[in-house]
Amino acid sequence: MTTTNAEARELVVQITNEMFSLGLLTATGGNVSAKGEDDTIWITPSRLYKGNLHEQDLVRIRPDGSTVEGERNPSVEWQMHFSSYRARPDMTGALHTHAPIATAMGIVGLPFPPINTDAIFLRDTQLVPWFMPGSKELADAVEEAIRKSRGCFLQNHGLMTVGKTLRDAATRAMNLEETAKIVLYCKQFGGELTLIPDEWVGKLAAIADFI
Repeated sequence: MTTTNAEARELVVQITNEMFSLGLLTATGGNVSAKGEDDTIWITPSRLYKGNLHEQDLVRIRPDGSTVEGERNPSVEWQMHFSSYRARPDMTGALHTHAPIATAMGIVGLPFPPINTDAIFLRDTQLVPWFMPGSKELADAVEEAIRKSRGCFLQNHGLMTVGKTLRDAATRAMNLEETAKIVLYCKQFGGELTLIPDEWVGKLAAIADFI
């Protein structure tokens, strides 16, 4: 799947504004990208308020981080985005969120128990240990994790998701946060979890590409 520069730019603005309105991006935390033309990506800029993003705010960059178009500095996490695309060349959208509940799950290292179908579909989500944000070490660790799953927890940091489209990546990030929220509610209620039977866990896991 290929996207034009115009399509990529429009998608990044749309998804960024949506994710901010849902509380999955903070004022300046998190970043969004989509593949453009000629091995470039369009990415959100560094240190810019995420609540009112416009197309002219975006930056188009090459794999070495150099700018093709745009007046601002690209997100410091640009290496992590390119490493995610290297891990899965068929993906055209990547999203790093600071979703609060899923981030908290990553901090305490909780897995997703099979409490519902989404939890089963997302159970391959990887846990990446903490590395300095913006570092090559973090980008390399995310690349390894994304080869195994289309999403990963960044411990003490947030989430990273990819998708065949940026919309798919955003949907996965939303599903991760919603499933983490249900895990939190279950723990607050207390008592024993009712889990989906093992035979159905296996059957559902086999169609995990559904989301």
